[in-house]
Parts: sequence; structure tokens; C-alpha cells
Amino acid sequence: MRFWLFLFAFFLVILGALSFNLHVFNYFSRIDPVSTAQCTPVSGIPGPEDIDIDRAKGLAFISSQDRRAKDARGAIHVFSLNDPLAAAGFRDRTGGQPEEFRPLGLDYFEDGDVRRLFVVNEAGPSIEIFDIEENGDLTHVETMHERRLMSPNNILVTGPRSFYVTNDARGGREGLIANLSFLFRLGSGEVFFVDDKVWRLEAEGLKFANGLAMSLDQKMLYVAETAGKRIQVYARNPENGALTYAQTISLDAAPDNITTDNDGAVWVGAMPKPLSVPQSMANRNARAASEVVRISPDGEVSTVYRNDGSEISATTVAARSANKLLIGALYDEKFLFCELPNSVD
Repeated sequence: MRFWLFLFAFFLVILGALSFNLHVFNYFSRIDPVSTAQCTPVSGIPGPEDIDIDRAKGLAFISSQDRRAKDARGAIHVFSLNDPLAAAGFRDRTGGQPEEFRPLGLDYFEDGDVRRLFVVNEAGPSIEIFDIEENGDLTHVETMHERRLMSPNNILVTGPRSFYVTNDARGGREGLIANLSFLFRLGSGEVFFVDDKVWRLEAEGLKFANGLAMSLDQKMLYVAETAGKRIQVYARNPENGALTYAQTISLDAAPDNITTDNDGAVWVGAMPKPLSVPQSMANRNARAASEVVRISPDGEVSTVYRNDGSEISATTVAARSANKLLIGALYDEKFLFCELPNSVD
């Protein structure tokens, strides 16, 4: 009798926790549209998961992967903000290297004559480093990996061979345990700081560690917690890369990749109903809601864009340059190219 009472109580606890988390993830909520931007879809680039912008040259680097096609190789595109119809923006710039390539997060780095692109390669799992040629083509320079990096997601570069990288879930993001960890919002995500060949754990216990961004003065690091629906902010020591917890910024959507604009605002590609995302992968007609959030330098949170998924499904990133905003997605074969009003500042 005690066994059955215990089993019944355990079932009630699990059911209660599941019901609570479905509520937290807005599973039953209605999505009210918001749009402060005029957006045009740009088709021809499948799964534009992350975007970073060289604002001086007006070039957007886009990681691309057709995630519905088994064994399809990913690509990196270089899209011109000043000439959106240029054919060069719709071809892979990696030269086919590395052969196994499933890109996720990326980050552009420039220091003097050095122009590099760092890309998370899910197929490694590894970090791929490319030199950027004058014509925008990418030359593969190096592959970096470490045994603890089982599930890399996003990267933030601090030097020619130094960067932060998120490990979204310590045991990997695939399989039943990983899915249950996300659903029940367990904290196994990590942030590593890499300086040449030294890998150092700087943050842990994160609920699916995802996007990374840094303040303009390089003294604050922002980390997206997708399952936690929040941005964790860390004070950063620029001398050695050490992180110290500073504050938490709560959101009403699950953040993915994050970027910082020239004004110091943080732009967040987010999913208001993240539990609908797997269905949108299995069924092209099933749409996952999308949202773009702006966090001002003083911490004010505002929604710039929200849609039920009919315009773009499962938004993963928002990158701004002046009055241009690019919004990427996980599965769609397009991204949004938007014009922002001056009132957004």
C-alpha cells in the first residue's frame, strides 16, 4: 500500500511540475503581434541560425544549415546590406572546408589587418577559424576542440585565438535526457573561456546556455539562458577573461542568440513558445512564434517584433546596423531584412 501511495504522490509531483513548466513556456498563451519595423523576407538561405555584422563594410555573416535535410553540409554566407540582391550573398564562402560542417553560432573579429570569423561547428563538435579574404571568401585556418565541449552553441571572440563559448547542456542537446532537462529547466549549461590552448570553465549551472554578447567597454558579458527565459549578466575582467555574476534580466520568451549594436543595446532573437519548435521541424506547415527583444544599455526591456510564426518561424537572432535589422530563423529558408524607425534608439 505504501508503495502505491508513494507512486501516486510521485506521479502528482511530476504532473504538477510539467503543468507549471508548460505555463512558464507560454504553451497555452496567445501571441499578440508587435512590429516596429518594416520587414521584407529574403529567400534562398536555409536555416539562417546566427548573424554577425561587419558594420564598417556593411556585410552580414550568416550561418546556414538545412536542418530538415539529413547529412546536408552547412554554409557561411556573406550578405551585403548595401546591395541585398548581389548574387555573391547566396553562395557558400567556405570553399568546402571543413568537409563535415554544421554551423551554429558565429562571431566576426577584426584587429588591424586581421579579419577572422569564428564558427561553432556542431559536427565536430568544434570551433572553426576562418581568415576573411578581401572578396569575402573564407579560408579555413584552424579547428579547435576540447573533450568537455560536447554541445557548443555560441561564441564570442576576444582576440585572434581567444573567445568565450557556450556548452548548452553538459551531456549534449540530443536524446531523451536532454529534452527532459530542457522541459524541466535543469541547469547543466556552461561557459568556457579559451585563451590559445587553455580552456577554463567560467560559468556553470545555466539552463541551456546559448547566445553570447559583450558590452561596448568589454566589461560585461551577457549569456542567454534559453530554458531559463532570461539573460545572465557577468562582470568581466578584461585582463584575464574571468567572470563574476552581476545580475539577471528576465524575459517572457526563450532567448537564443544575442548581439550588441553600436549604441550598446543588446538585441535578442527569442521564441515565445519554444515547445512548439520541434513540431515546426517535423512539419513545414507548423509554425513556431518569433520575437525580437531589445535591452537598452540601462537595462530596459522592450519588444521590437513579435509574430505567430506566419512571417518567420522560430527566430534565433536579431542583428542591427544603423536602421537595418536582420532577423534569422532555425528552419525557414529565409531571413527578414528590416528597416527600423529612429524611435527605436
